[in-house]
Amino acid sequence: MKAVRRRGKRVGHAALIVVMLFASLIVFGLIISIIGYLRVPAVNVSSLRDSSVQVYEVSQLYPVTMARVVTPHTVDDISRAVKASAGPVSIGGARFSMGGQTATPEGLQLDMRSYRGVVAFDPARRTITVRSGTRWREVQQAIDSAGLAVKIMQTYNTFTVGGALSVNAHGRYIGEGPIIRSVRQITIVLPDGRVETASPTVNPELFYGAIGGYGALGVIADVTLDLAVNSRLRREDESMPVARYPIFFRGHVGNDTTVIFHNADIYPPDYETIHAVSYRSTRSPVTIPDRMLPADQSSWTHRLAYSVITEAPGGRWIRKHVIDPWTFRGNPVTWRNYEASYDVSELEPASRDRETYVLQEYFIPVDSFAVFMPKIRRILRAHDVNAVNISVRHALPDSGSFLSWAPTEVFAFVLYYKQGTDPTARREVARWTRELIDAALTSGGRYYLPYQPVATRAQFARAYPNAKRLFAVKRRVDPGNKFTNTLWDLYLTDGNPRRVTAQKMPAALPAEVRIALDTVRNYAREESDEFITHPEWDLVYSSEAYAQWLHDARPPSAFPFIGSVGAFWRAYHGAWQAGRERYAFSPARHVMLWVIGVSTAIEYGFRAIYEGTVGRAFEATMPAGGTAEDQYSAYVAAEYAALISERGWYDFDFVGALANLWYTVPESGAGAPRKWERRFALSAEYLIKALYAAVIGFGTKSTYTPAQMVRYAVVAGWPQSGIDSARLSLPDSGFTPVARLDRGYTLLAVRRYLPFRDALLDLSADASDVRVAELSGSEVVTMSGTAPAEWEAPLRATPVIAYRVPTDPERRRILLRVNARDLLDVLNAIRTEGVFEVEHIYDY
Repeated sequence: MKAVRRRGKRVGHAALIVVMLFASLIVFGLIISIIGYLRVPAVNVSSLRDSSVQVYEVSQLYPVTMARVVTPHTVDDISRAVKASAGPVSIGGARFSMGGQTATPEGLQLDMRSYRGVVAFDPARRTITVRSGTRWREVQQAIDSAGLAVKIMQTYNTFTVGGALSVNAHGRYIGEGPIIRSVRQITIVLPDGRVETASPTVNPELFYGAIGGYGALGVIADVTLDLAVNSRLRREDESMPVARYPIFFRGHVGNDTTVIFHNADIYPPDYETIHAVSYRSTRSPVTIPDRMLPADQSSWTHRLAYSVITEAPGGRWIRKHVIDPWTFRGNPVTWRNYEASYDVSELEPASRDRETYVLQEYFIPVDSFAVFMPKIRRILRAHDVNAVNISVRHALPDSGSFLSWAPTEVFAFVLYYKQGTDPTARREVARWTRELIDAALTSGGRYYLPYQPVATRAQFARAYPNAKRLFAVKRRVDPGNKFTNTLWDLYLTDGNPRRVTAQKMPAALPAEVRIALDTVRNYAREESDEFITHPEWDLVYSSEAYAQWLHDARPPSAFPFIGSVGAFWRAYHGAWQAGRERYAFSPARHVMLWVIGVSTAIEYGFRAIYEGTVGRAFEATMPAGGTAEDQYSAYVAAEYAALISERGWYDFDFVGALANLWYTVPESGAGAPRKWERRFALSAEYLIKALYAAVIGFGTKSTYTPAQMVRYAVVAGWPQSGIDSARLSLPDSGFTPVARLDRGYTLLAVRRYLPFRDALLDLSADASDVRVAELSGSEVVTMSGTAPAEWEAPLRATPVIAYRVPTDPERRRILLRVNARDLLDVLNAIRTEGVFEVEHIYDY
């Protein structure tokens, strides 16, 4: 027993020694990492930011790069800007549409928010004329003292009047419907700069084409609206099963003229319970004396509530049984203007970088409520949509506007949900959105156009059969298609889909293209890898630098090993900062990078110590040009650098390198002390790496799937001849056309790594005829390279990381972020300038 105990103690002591040794190595690696990080200072890149004009809408999902933005203050300003522009021209208000409906790439945007104010107000006739950039809150402030209220508007008063007319908005009003029912007349600036008046009786085709026409015909300038009485309202609410709601609505809401506002929220995730809220006219005194809510309604409580609902375990239950009962306690009496003065700031999250709140809306005939409800419930549950709620509204018919969404009396199903902002999340949303559109169409309904433009052209045509009347008027008043935006770039047609060109490529891919790409195996990749892969490549660059260092017969002792470690951690820190706001944190990926970084720090730390002491001492005996072992070391370093630019480092044949050192490198020659020092030093290095590579390689290959060696590009402007096969034949270099896609887009394939970079550089030499829409599903591309310290990035290339190159302190290594559609232009500018040396265009 004593012998057993002694053996147990020895095993325990050995294990403790191993643990302490391992811990010491980790501590050593961390110390080297910190020293190296401090040795390689970051470079401030804020002065090198992209100066191009980008227009964002509220969801942040569809940024569009514009040529310029003009802010008119008078109707003459609008007319001059329109007349002076050959197009394209788009119109923006408060920018609450969610799919690029206010912008088009490389175009002029008229930012209408400064074209504001009351033109005329007639309290006796209950009418007001305002400029289209006026926000609804400003209208309310102008009419409240006269005891009047807006007749029809959205729930929130943040929007501009012109924007509301352009989408033919609606609200929670009972006995009303689309805003066109409250518009007496408008003035509109046409593509030639003329200003025309339009109403149901004067230029009716302009009136019915402009309202709900999303800027297709011209700029809505002045608007004359009917008003209503600012009555007192009493709030009532009731919960019930969804199936009972249509009966409840007919009996208690729809035919009751005292009900002014009404909406009903369907609770996820089962979508079986609905909470109906009505506001009825009353003679009772107000219990809340305020005439309107404050303009800024953002608060941490609102943000917390929405975070709980969408993210917390049991969040939907908490909303249904805690938040809403508290919110709707009692029966307050308020002014109509008070209830109509909600501001969207109450919905604004702390950030929309990684996730964003989005709306969708479907209009269903009132008799089809029971037909549509099971369909939307099934689709939302099948795709696990992170819904806040479905708000049900009511609208009377609009038989006039060409893009009427309420040809009959309808219920509006307003879906409010949270989604990710990355392309992968957007593609998934697009899939189930098209399912919802089909569900609405087969229920006799329609979908709303201010949101993400993911419908097919067939779905659009079925939902809006009178669009052809709008397009006919547009051909007459705007034959050059001066007025456009992402919506019309996708759906405007003369009977045949318009072929895209490099110069006129929409900000979003057509749904038909996206559907085709969904069938391409291994097409898409994670856009977040564009950033977080950079630290790994920095190690490739340091290996290449070391190989070149030895090739130039420079002594290993002078190589900046510690600085190379610092460059890795600078790259890691910068990449993490650049991607953390937009992309979800991947613990496994970051753990892997930490393991790589600390392992490299341990290796480079020991090499720095050894080469700076023993190695430096034996360098004194090294002949000119180095020993055969030095030359062999340079050869192996070059082979290693070449391999890791396309494969994992653990795939390198370190055992073969060790064997060849002893069997192929002659033992005799000048500089014997240096020769034998190198033999033993290189043998130890190759042996340790061989053992470590075996372990890491086994773990990696058993955990990760093999890397795909092909990447794809969707481009506009590629010649359509010679694309006969939809089966991929992997090219040796350059782009190979794989398939024709909708509207003249082409799917190209190319090998990864250097062929990918070189193919894009070659294509950029004539970028005027071709433009990239996306690369393997990614709309953002990153590239790394080096440049002198004084270099400035070209237009539309944004430096996100910059730090000093350890082997050349006069140059900086820079990671550039470029939108895919701008990539060829940026590469062409870089080639022409000849200063920035492109190392890699990331294809992960």
